[in-house]
Amino acid sequence: MSRSLFTLRSILIQIVVFIVLLGVVEGAFRLMEDSFKKPPVALQLIVHPYPYIMFGADAGSGAAWLDIFSNKVVPSKISFNNYGFSETYDYTMNPDAEYLKKHGRKRGEKIVLITGGSVVHGVGATGNDRTIAGRLQHHLNRASRGTARYRVVNIGMGGWIAYQQFIGLSLFGLPLRPDWVIVMDGHNDAAVACVHGSGVTNPLGWPKMLNLSQGIGTASNRMLKELKKHSALARVVTGNAGVREPVNAPGVVFDEKDPEPRFRLRMAGLTFGNHDRQMEFYLQAQRNVLSLFGRSNVILSSQPVMYNNAITPAYRSAFSPGGTERDTKELVAALDRYMSEHCSDKCSSATSSQSLGYFMARSALKLNELASARQPLDRSRHILYVNTEWSMPMPENLRKPFFVDNAHLSDLGQDRVGELFAEVILSLESGKKFDYATFVRKRSQ
Repeated sequence: MSRSLFTLRSILIQIVVFIVLLGVVEGAFRLMEDSFKKPPVALQLIVHPYPYIMFGADAGSGAAWLDIFSNKVVPSKISFNNYGFSETYDYTMNPDAEYLKKHGRKRGEKIVLITGGSVVHGVGATGNDRTIAGRLQHHLNRASRGTARYRVVNIGMGGWIAYQQFIGLSLFGLPLRPDWVIVMDGHNDAAVACVHGSGVTNPLGWPKMLNLSQGIGTASNRMLKELKKHSALARVVTGNAGVREPVNAPGVVFDEKDPEPRFRLRMAGLTFGNHDRQMEFYLQAQRNVLSLFGRSNVILSSQPVMYNNAITPAYRSAFSPGGTERDTKELVAALDRYMSEHCSDKCSSATSSQSLGYFMARSALKLNELASARQPLDRSRHILYVNTEWSMPMPENLRKPFFVDNAHLSDLGQDRVGELFAEVILSLESGKKFDYATFVRKRSQ
């Protein structure tokens, strides 16, 4: 046998051995793959084929949440409908007579719509009946003792800002002619404009969507983008002769210094002062809800958080059952002072606590003013603001069991907020003023 044939045969044998070894390794890892799997610990949002939804949970059931305080994974049987909402029946954008006959108001029934971000959507809950919506329905029907039958419809979606919630209400809630509409939010609007880098009025992840629209959403596409930027040959071959495209979409920058990798792609030129511009957009969504549901009772509310306000403790004092006008003035002064000193600060995920603290406190004041101004103009229905912070204990050691992280609630927290809204609704329907101080005192015993 010639030396060249011997060498060729040796190479072929080595290639075959290498392929066999790869097959063995691949087979072994396929057998072991399940042992490496970890349950999801956050709401997995997908881009929906429906533009008005934009993104949401995938249809189906099953999830798991991470309780950061106990460092335990909480399994959940929560299920999502066709549009990704935490409901057991599918929604439609075209509610015909047959749909309304099946899912619309029944005789003797009262319908309550509730919307918000991931907290209302159900993150942290172990099942649909354990969400705020599920517990609200439970407490309403238990306390009413058969005098009325309540159905609570969940139109909350993870990641949504207030204006997306308004659109969701108009699509899926308006045809149901609700008796009550509850809006509980603030956290997402606090984050998108600055911390998440989406910019004022833009939904979560908008910079990434812009980059995807420019064809640079994957590593291979980014490489092609770079080639097209620097190579005439690449531009001619791809049909972009004469076009030198930027690495990022117009107005989008990559901030490699941001401590949170998820938010390094962001709109350019964002500063802390954007929060006040986002506030106006947020309030417009709330005003739109009041106008859209002109015959429904409306509760505007702020979602609770685990930790005290990073800007000022005056937030909780001002909205406590015993809060005074002096507390409110102190809160306003603290917020004004902080914005004056930091309005030009560059946005970054490092300022997330301050962004949340500022927006939640300022929006609570604005929502309370909005409800107080609108109620005297329309005595045919109830329009009010409810702050949920005091529905749970304030000492951290007693408060932690109600949360799985700073923003999201455990089953216990979901139940408490649902109970709060139920007591507000039942009190007002019976002609009484809701006594928040009594609610807080009884639940602390």
